[in-house]
Amino acid sequence: MNKPNSRIHNIAGSIMLGAVLVAGQGCTQASDDPNLVVLLVVDQLRGDMLSQFDEAFSGGLRRLIDDGYRYTNASHPFAVTQTAAGHSSISTGVPPSRSGIVANSWSQQVGEDWRTTYSVADDESPILGFEDTEGVPGRSPKNLLRSGLADWIREADENALSVSVSAKDRSAITLAGKTNSDVYWLLHDEARFVTSHYYAQTYPGWVQSFNEEVMTMLVADSVWDTEVPVEMQSLARPDFAEYERRGSSTFPHISSLEESDHYEWVFDSPKSDEAVLELAKAAMGELELGQRGSVDFLALGLSSTDYVGHLFGPLSQEQLSNLIHLDRILGEFFSYLDANIGEGQWVAALSADHGVATMPEYAQEQGNTSARRINARERFRNRSSALQAAVAEGGAPEDVAERLARQLEADGTVAKAYTHRELTLGEPADSFAILFRNSYYPGRGLGSLSRYGVETRYAEGELLSGANGTSHGTPYWYDRHVPLIFFGKGIDAGVTDAPAYTIDIAPTLARLAGIATMPDDLDGRVIYPAR
Repeated sequence: MNKPNSRIHNIAGSIMLGAVLVAGQGCTQASDDPNLVVLLVVDQLRGDMLSQFDEAFSGGLRRLIDDGYRYTNASHPFAVTQTAAGHSSISTGVPPSRSGIVANSWSQQVGEDWRTTYSVADDESPILGFEDTEGVPGRSPKNLLRSGLADWIREADENALSVSVSAKDRSAITLAGKTNSDVYWLLHDEARFVTSHYYAQTYPGWVQSFNEEVMTMLVADSVWDTEVPVEMQSLARPDFAEYERRGSSTFPHISSLEESDHYEWVFDSPKSDEAVLELAKAAMGELELGQRGSVDFLALGLSSTDYVGHLFGPLSQEQLSNLIHLDRILGEFFSYLDANIGEGQWVAALSADHGVATMPEYAQEQGNTSARRINARERFRNRSSALQAAVAEGGAPEDVAERLARQLEADGTVAKAYTHRELTLGEPADSFAILFRNSYYPGRGLGSLSRYGVETRYAEGELLSGANGTSHGTPYWYDRHVPLIFFGKGIDAGVTDAPAYTIDIAPTLARLAGIATMPDDLDGRVIYPAR
């Protein structure tokens, strides 16, 4: 069921497009500040998964759980739980209704027309080295309307460095805020890390060497075998299920694909995170992050959990093996930070951009009768019929939206429909309306009915899918609930079930890093130490 929160932000009024920062240019690092701020976002790491697999961890995740300060009741305070929206909220301290990043892609109103817009699309910022390559569009934070933690750190000290790395462009870019940082993401078909002209005009030699040497070795593997000890296999469901997207495939997973398809196969495994952490080490060594007398920033979007989760589900043997791998390589990375920055001289936060639904078939096996996989085509047909009827009756756009919303509810096509008027005026009808209000930015529609002034919510447990696998994107607890752990300099080990939100991460890290230049209109709050 949807878990209630005692504090869900009800953001209304004007949309703030920027922030007033009082910059202290050229500031020197205070003696009690950390040398490096590390922001770790594990894509699709649902809030219960660390406890589900707890006894399997002995590396970096173990260190975070045992020595960090954990918020077991942390969540996203908005409805559309997707990658771009989650990373943006974590980095900016405001929900999508203010950052403008409402989803991975949205319907953008341009005059009288509506066009599909990708969250980090920018034709004026082509990919460096692929300027004339068809199918490789430009990327930048052009659509992000707010500054982020990386910007605040660099506003406080012009000598500070910021690095952001992920397998996904929409992760690396949104974690880096608006600043012109070192930002790299994987171009999967080419098995190489890239950036755009927004950030650089040439690739540094160390990035080129990494692509030619390290990436070549990483994609050479054609076998993915389990890392789950026999005695730990009972923590996950059996390694055979027809509802997995690859169709009852089991360990070991073997690739015999052609080059570009093989690269995709590799990056749908723990190798994505391995590549990100190895590039992060290379960046730290080359740029001397955290070793130059400034408080530097490193953001890492770890995507393997999402790739594996969509294919095999959150409670699969594959996901358990992936997280055991992540635990190990995070442990190695933390040891690298200790050796190069100094143990106790860096501070980190770990969270996730969203959760995920348990495979409906497995949820039913566990007694959840409300879980079900529904036919997307049938729902879309019902929705189209309701739309045609609402439009045919005519009237003002607000009247059409109202009729459409109520008809969708009456037909049982959706659990609830919200008009844009309901999301912008007056008191929200329910807690879900608050979550949708926090996801809504005018002119950037959340769904295909946005151009008609309506957003919809399907029933809890329904997975709108015409194929196997699982997904996320709803306002329900399984999609909003995420881990939240602070760790490192200034952090005492502990745990609390007090409500916390992902928009609290950036201001809390800023305070822990001694950064006084964060915007004064954030929706997120400093939550550690507890006031």
